[in-house]
Amino acid sequence: MLQMQPDNRRDNKDRPCIGLALAGGGPLGIIYEIGTILALEEALEGVEFNNVDVYVGVSAGAVVTAGLANGFSPAKMCQVFIRTDSEAFPLDPAHFLKPAISQYVKGMRAAPALLAEALWGFVNDPYDRSLHSVVSTLGRAFPSGLLDNEYIEQFGRKLFTSRGRSNDFRKLKRKLFIVATKLDTGEAVNFGSPGYDHIPISKAVQASTALPGAYPPVEIEGCHYVDGALWKTLHASTALAAGADLLFCINPLVPFNINLAKWEDKKNFDSLREGGLVAVLSQAFRLLIYSRMQVGMSKYNTQYADRDVILFEPDRSDTKMFFTNVFSFASRRRVCEHAYQTTRHDLLARQDKLEPLLARYGITMRRDILADQSLHFDSNLNISSWVSTQAKLQNKITNQLSDTLDDLQEWLQSHQPVD
Repeated sequence: MLQMQPDNRRDNKDRPCIGLALAGGGPLGIIYEIGTILALEEALEGVEFNNVDVYVGVSAGAVVTAGLANGFSPAKMCQVFIRTDSEAFPLDPAHFLKPAISQYVKGMRAAPALLAEALWGFVNDPYDRSLHSVVSTLGRAFPSGLLDNEYIEQFGRKLFTSRGRSNDFRKLKRKLFIVATKLDTGEAVNFGSPGYDHIPISKAVQASTALPGAYPPVEIEGCHYVDGALWKTLHASTALAAGADLLFCINPLVPFNINLAKWEDKKNFDSLREGGLVAVLSQAFRLLIYSRMQVGMSKYNTQYADRDVILFEPDRSDTKMFFTNVFSFASRRRVCEHAYQTTRHDLLARQDKLEPLLARYGITMRRDILADQSLHFDSNLNISSWVSTQAKLQNKITNQLSDTLDDLQEWLQSHQPVD
């Protein structure tokens, strides 16, 4: 689905400021966002999504925006995270799902003392010590996160310290904001803004993706941070406040409407209740974050009436997105292709409204590309015959050369002679 703000724009700027804001959604969100951006990159001429003016990333969106802001092309992001065949940046999706062993060990060590504390309190005051208080005391032995998120920081650091890139917000050519939530105060923090721009990008990404329960909070300078989506879903206002005139937004998670889905796609359910606890919790979580995003988007009509906001998200009848495990990388090719094709369909369906809007920003829509049904999400990893403009061709050659140099640098480092 694609949504737009009312037709209100600035006409007095020589060069418009273009931004990209990406919401969360776990590994599924990363995959969906890359597929959507690949479709946009192909179909929209006059904008390169690794060279816009301002980026805002939340949770899964932090991973994607941090890569794009660092100059990684959408095709390279696809190679690393979807195809997972990059020799320079080999990715093992299993590392994102490793148990947080250190958290379990810490809890086991604390368990005897906590058990003694709980029993002692109950023995000394059995009438005022409820079962709930005993369980609460013992609950401190449980890990604060089931999965280890150190790999997220380590992999990000490798990406952002590679040839010609930086793990320092202040050294980027483009504005990048990574949003996380302070656990102890509940406030949102924009890493990349003054006062928080000295924090390494990889550490900010780790903090923004720390979904409570799944990953432990991330400690940065004495404060603990968790997923940025706990405060707001998209944080698009951060990009608008930074000056974005045209803002592309992608939100991978929407509530599911079973009445809109085709019968053969409903998994034989008449109600999501029949899908069990997972389906119910998934719907509840999506409703919670989606309602907050809608409230935020509605405010932009008045707060930023002279800007354009374009939102891409799955349709509410999209069974593929709803019934796919949010933490699954196994179906990444299928989900990426699905996101790619549905985004192309949205662009083609809304072209009459979008074309004049985008034209004001020097962006044209390639109807010939959108009409070509033979294209797939990884078509743009090769220099194809349908690319007619020299600028587009030159950009693809440059991206391929950059990718080759990354691979070469990694190979040279791994084959250095040992003294």
